[in-house]
Amino acid sequence: MEKRYQVFISSTFRDLVQERQEVLKAVLEIDHMPAGMELFPASDDAAWQLIKEVIDGSDYYVVIIGGRYGSMDETGIGYTEREYDYAISQRTPVIPLLYKNPDNLPREKTETDTESWEKLKRFRKRVEGKHTCVYWTNADDLKAKVIVGLTSAIKRRPAIGWVRADKVPTESTVTEILMLRNRIAELERSAEADKTHPPEGTDDLMQGEDEFKLHFEFSAGRRYDSPRFDAHLSLTWNDMFGAVAPRMINECSEDDLHTTFSDYFAQRAKEAFGDDEDLKGEELASFRFRDDEIETCLVQFRALRLIDQSLRARSVKDSNTYWTLTPYGDYLMNQLRALRRTSTDRPATKGQAAPK
Repeated sequence: MEKRYQVFISSTFRDLVQERQEVLKAVLEIDHMPAGMELFPASDDAAWQLIKEVIDGSDYYVVIIGGRYGSMDETGIGYTEREYDYAISQRTPVIPLLYKNPDNLPREKTETDTESWEKLKRFRKRVEGKHTCVYWTNADDLKAKVIVGLTSAIKRRPAIGWVRADKVPTESTVTEILMLRNRIAELERSAEADKTHPPEGTDDLMQGEDEFKLHFEFSAGRRYDSPRFDAHLSLTWNDMFGAVAPRMINECSEDDLHTTFSDYFAQRAKEAFGDDEDLKGEELASFRFRDDEIETCLVQFRALRLIDQSLRARSVKDSNTYWTLTPYGDYLMNQLRALRRTSTDRPATKGQAAPK
């Protein structure tokens, strides 16, 4: 939404008529709104209250200092300095523009009264001590430097500004925006919960500690013609997922995933049948697991929203399917595989052998 800023222009008046006009033009040319009270000096409390209200409503404060201190209030403070002090007290961004060498100004543009001249010098010194000032030499130079100074101030310290009434959102629009924001927050909370809870609609699917029966064959012996056996093995879905999930932390091709399943199944089969009386002492090898059952595991993990196909771009020659973990799959993997401390855990001494 395009903003326009109100710029309060403060200066003495009679000596800077042309300069003020150029500053007004400069502010208007960059599509902002000039404000000033040069024709309405703060001669009483009501007038000063009005000036303060105009400064309060302004986004930036431009003070132009030439060769005159200007009219003063009953306390001996110039109206321009008084406006400056109020702008500073309200933390309004100040753009100070000082005539480069007031000693060289013509007589009609400078103070002839010694006291006023000394007040002008003290005022300039205050402003120079508080700000990085811009110095000008004529009306055209002043106009150019107002544009540069104001543009820089807007970039460095963006103010509230003003917009056209027809650009302001209506009450119904604001209500709709608030509703949309609440809906977004609700969806974000729901998405965060999805990372740590099973997706809806999966309650009736086998998962967790439910068991899946695998059928396979293997050989037992050390000869090439060793006898082969048909067997089956039941594993829980958590066991299987915890075993293969780390391969999909980034992504894993389907071929490599099949190999990972087969290696894990073979390891568990050796553990299950290694102590069998009929097979004791034999070498268990050449395990063959059914492809359709490995595919069933992949489908089940996908149905449980634990894995999904990777969408990462790759070569057109690469026709393989790649799998990766979903946020919920990543969460479950960490729950199943991360090491936890227990009250009996003690760190082993480095280099110390533990008895079997």
